[in-house]
Amino acid sequence: MSSTVLVGAAEKIVDVPLFAELGGYGPFRGRRNIGVRDPLYCRVLTVNDGNRRNVVIITDMIASSQLHSRLLRMELAEEFSLYPDGIMFAGTHTHSGPCLASCDVGYGEPSAEFAANWRAAVRECVREAIAGEEVVKAFSGKAPIRKQLGSRRTMGGDKHTDPESRFVKFCREDGSVKLLLHNHAMHGVVFGPQLYVSADWMGDVNRKIKERKMAEIPLFLYGTAGDVNVIWTHSREERDKNLEWISESYTDDLQTALDECEEIPLFKVNSVLRSVELPTEKVDPAEYRTIAAKLQEKAQQGVGDVKLLNFIHDRMIEMAVMAERGHDFRVIRDLQIVRMGELEIFAIPGEAFLVIGEELMKRASVKFPLALSVANGDSGYFPDKEMFARYPSVYDSDDFGAFGFYEVWFGPGQLRPKFKPEISSFIVEKLLELEKELD
Repeated sequence: MSSTVLVGAAEKIVDVPLFAELGGYGPFRGRRNIGVRDPLYCRVLTVNDGNRRNVVIITDMIASSQLHSRLLRMELAEEFSLYPDGIMFAGTHTHSGPCLASCDVGYGEPSAEFAANWRAAVRECVREAIAGEEVVKAFSGKAPIRKQLGSRRTMGGDKHTDPESRFVKFCREDGSVKLLLHNHAMHGVVFGPQLYVSADWMGDVNRKIKERKMAEIPLFLYGTAGDVNVIWTHSREERDKNLEWISESYTDDLQTALDECEEIPLFKVNSVLRSVELPTEKVDPAEYRTIAAKLQEKAQQGVGDVKLLNFIHDRMIEMAVMAERGHDFRVIRDLQIVRMGELEIFAIPGEAFLVIGEELMKRASVKFPLALSVANGDSGYFPDKEMFARYPSVYDSDDFGAFGFYEVWFGPGQLRPKFKPEISSFIVEKLLELEKELD
């Protein structure tokens, strides 16, 4: 079998309907889009070794949807003669774009028109990427983050953030860069809860990559940044300045490191996708009703964020009603790995903490592994055991939107049960177990 590998890439703007609701920043905010600050893109990478073709589809949105991903995966597999397990979907996690499907209740109503536009853009990108496949060389490297960009959302002493961006540039024989893939773990929330569409700092970096002619097409992979935000500023003017310096600093670091790389083989292409039941706690309707009553009492006393207290109270009651009617609360999500020679991407369907990605990349069996969040759907946060230990009770925080409570106890916001404390280690071990199927 020939070891020749062909690589394709394409990008399309995904149109956002006027007044489509933008997701993120709290329940029932009604963030109806009144204009586009910067466009949202769908971008596609294809890698074809003549036997299998992997397709990585990244869109500027808060998260991919499991249902939309599963349905479109089957359609793409049929239309383009692809193995379904080699088709990966993910969002860049901008909080200034519409939702394909609701994440938390009230955190952004899905837009059917946006979903249709997204599906069309994905199809066009996949078709164009496949048609434009060509022989390239892949070079991988790491760009140290020289000026701190992020802040670790933790009450503990460990403020460690992602120390680098990881990149792969796909170069033609003439030296031109067909595509630059870059991966970093930091939330896309610079722009804040405004009413304009934006791809946030990740989109600004991608724009700068093209303006500086670092690559024809940039592709950002959102890392395991469940506990890593950008450094916050608060006024609209400060946020615009923050967006500029963060994206400028990140792009400078990336550009400086592009020559400090080494070639990696892309042969051979393989993938695995598995639907897995995630470990969750049992839902006891009596317990949920007791919690709801205590939260309502706090709200009546004016303790904490009354709006969030009432929101969580309502979701707790709904969970209790569902349990009393025999609802099956199992959380079944898709874990996936796509491998292209020594390049491998672990796809996690939720907001994993930084430690999860670092553990996966440390223990992976290939030379250049990457971790990708909010892939093939969303399922909330995957905190580490330390966070579960720090917040063992739902009453451990008066601010029920604060770090700790939100990540550990906010399952009812999605009408799903709380994850068990071993959720992060479960994700790591299950993915490493799946990786062995590719060896």
